[in-house]
Amino acid sequence: MKVNSEEIGQTKKRLQVEIPPLQVKEVVDSLYRDLQKRAKIKGFRQGRIPRDVLERYYGDHIKEKAISHLINETYPKAISQESIEPIAPPLIDTGEFAPERPFSYSAVVEVRPRIEVKDYKGLRLKGRGEEVAAEEVEGELERIRGLHSQLHQVEGRDRVEKGDMVLLDLQGLLGTRPIREGKVENHLLEVGSGAMVPGFEEGLIGKRIGVEEEIKVVMPPDHPRKDLAGKEVTFRIKVKEIRQKVLSPLNDEFARDVGEYKDLEKLKEKIRKDLQEAKERRLKEELRQEAIDHLLQENPLEVPSYLVEMRMQELLQDLQFRMAAQQRELPPEEARGLEGEYRKVAESQVKASLLLEEIAMQEGIEVIEEELQERLKEMAQAYDRSLETLRQNPSLLAVLRRSLLQEKVVDLLIAEAKIE
Repeated sequence: MKVNSEEIGQTKKRLQVEIPPLQVKEVVDSLYRDLQKRAKIKGFRQGRIPRDVLERYYGDHIKEKAISHLINETYPKAISQESIEPIAPPLIDTGEFAPERPFSYSAVVEVRPRIEVKDYKGLRLKGRGEEVAAEEVEGELERIRGLHSQLHQVEGRDRVEKGDMVLLDLQGLLGTRPIREGKVENHLLEVGSGAMVPGFEEGLIGKRIGVEEEIKVVMPPDHPRKDLAGKEVTFRIKVKEIRQKVLSPLNDEFARDVGEYKDLEKLKEKIRKDLQEAKERRLKEELRQEAIDHLLQENPLEVPSYLVEMRMQELLQDLQFRMAAQQRELPPEEARGLEGEYRKVAESQVKASLLLEEIAMQEGIEVIEEELQERLKEMAQAYDRSLETLRQNPSLLAVLRRSLLQEKVVDLLIAEAKIE
C-alpha cells in the first residue's frame, strides 16, 4: 500500500492511498466465494453458480462492497502511517475500480491546527473591584421585604393603578389569529414591574375589573419569538382582581421570619456578603473574558468546521435543556433561525477552547474526577434533574470536563496577570 499526504490548509490534510492489485483481487475473490455459498439464481444449484454468472447478477453489488471493505481496511493504517489524528469522519473520493488493477482513493480529513500560544502569562488586564454601598443593601432589603409581603384585595376601587398586583386572563393575537402558547389564565402581575413586553403594563393602567378590553403593543425587534419580533400584537385581557402589597415593618421579627437570623443587623450582614460575592463573580467574569479576548487577538488561527458545527449543536442542546427545565420547548423553526448567530459564537468559543487546551497541556493542568462529580451535583440541583441520569450522558460529561478545564486555565491566566 502506497500512502502520500499533503496539507491543504491549517486544519485539513489530504491522503492519497493506492492499494496493490493483488490485495484488491484477494478481497474481490473472497466476496465472491462468500456470495457463492448464499446466492440463489434460478436454473443453478446453490453453491455451484459459476463466477461469470455471479458477476452478471451481482457485479455492481460486489464492487461497492469491495470498495467499502478496502477503504475500511486501509484507512486506519494510512492515518497511522502518516501520524494523522483526525477529529472528524473523512471525506472520501474514489478512483476507478477494476479487480485486476490497483485501487486508489483520496481522503480529506480535518485535524487540529498546530498551535503555539504566545503571551499568555503576565497579561495586562483591567478590572475594578467595588465595595457594596449602603444603598445597595437597603435596596436588596426592600426587594426581600416585597417578596414576603402579603396581598390584600383592594376595596372601593375597580380601576388598575401603577403598583397594583392584578390577577388577569390574557390571549395574544397576531391580527385575528391566536398566538401559539399565547393564552394565560389567572396570571398575577405587578403593574410597573417591567415583567411584560414594553407597553403592556402601561396599557393596563385604568382598566376595570371584569371588563374584557384590548391592549396593543409592538413587540421588540429582538424578541426570541421570531414570528412575533417587531410585529404589533393585540392582547385581549380581563382583570379579575386588584390587589395591593402590605409590607411588614423592618425589624428583628421580620429578619427571623425570612430566615434564621438573630436580628435585622444579621440579615443586613448576610445581604452585604451575598452582594459582595456577586460583585466579585462579575469582576472575575470580566477579567476572564478580557483574558480570552487577548488570547484570540494575539493568536489568530483557523478552526476545523467540524468542531464549530459540533459546538453549535451543543449550544442549541444547552438552550433546549434549559428551556425543558422551565417546561418549555424550542420549536425547530426557531432553532434553525438561531443557527447563524450560534455558529459565530461557536467559532469564537472553539478558537478559545483550542488555545486554552493547549495552555493546559503546556502547564500540565487536568480535571480530576472529584471536580467533575461536584459540578454534576450542582447541575442536578440547579435544574432539578436526576444525578444518575446526568452521569450517563457522555456528551454532557465531555462538555462539563472541557468547561472545568478551561476554568482552571483561565484562573491561572488571571493569577499570573497584571491587573490594573
